[in-house]
Amino acid sequence: MINLMPLFGKFWSTFVEGNDQKRIDSQTPPEGVKVVSDLQYVDDGKWQHQLDVYYPENADKPLPVIIDIHGGGWMYGTKRINKYYNMMLASKGHCVFSINYHLVPEKDVGTQLQDCMLAFQWIKKNAKDYFGDLNELYVTGDSAGGFLAAFSTLLNNSAELREAYDTVSPALKIRGVCLTCPVCYLDISGTVGVYTRQILGKDFKSRKYAKYVNLDKALRLGEMPPTYLITCGGDMPAKNATFKAYEDLEDAGVKCKLKYLPDKKLQHVFCITDPFSPVSDEVNNDMLKYLKANK
Repeated sequence: MINLMPLFGKFWSTFVEGNDQKRIDSQTPPEGVKVVSDLQYVDDGKWQHQLDVYYPENADKPLPVIIDIHGGGWMYGTKRINKYYNMMLASKGHCVFSINYHLVPEKDVGTQLQDCMLAFQWIKKNAKDYFGDLNELYVTGDSAGGFLAAFSTLLNNSAELREAYDTVSPALKIRGVCLTCPVCYLDISGTVGVYTRQILGKDFKSRKYAKYVNLDKALRLGEMPPTYLITCGGDMPAKNATFKAYEDLEDAGVKCKLKYLPDKKLQHVFCITDPFSPVSDEVNNDMLKYLKANK
């Protein structure tokens, strides 16, 4: 397999990072949100093991908890790129935890999921200190973060998957999941597969989790709570993958809803990158309504 990782890395650093910064600089976040930054969920000083917490400044009672996992093709980004999305969720009455994790190629997908499980474990111990009510807990993720959100939930619920990925057991009660433009299939062919097989690495077949990097296979070992999926007409990287995820969830008996907006002007993870637009606000409100109605 030809190593294309340097090329992919240049794409993320040259094109995406600059656009993300311009986007963030152009937006105005909501007021009245308390932000606690860079808490270590593993006490090793690594930025990859940090998380942020967002909640209303006037919070005086327990709040529903949302754990958000950012996207970035498994090899780019930090919790910072979802900051305004998380502030929006907090402004609507939630305690939001946004996590960092190791990136490919420094570490592999298995390590990323181990990070997520360690973050979940920390949140279980500490959520109450930030007005978090774990009796009403949801997980969200976008793009590659959608993969991590879905698989983290499955790992939380499956001892067999935790053994395959060699993770801790947070034993959380996750009431619902939102997957925005998720890519939940890594061992595939086609154009997207050229990228995802590079992410997996040339030796991934030797790993214990090799059989469980596609959602349909992982669903055989774990349970998913009610799941809300989002995609749109301009979602080139993930529209087909989102439709497939919806079909596989339905086939597995998972209660789920697909929110598809056919407008081709809407782009990949539009409601994350611009959470303040009218269409994003409508979608995100519908997502929250769905999750709370089906908990």
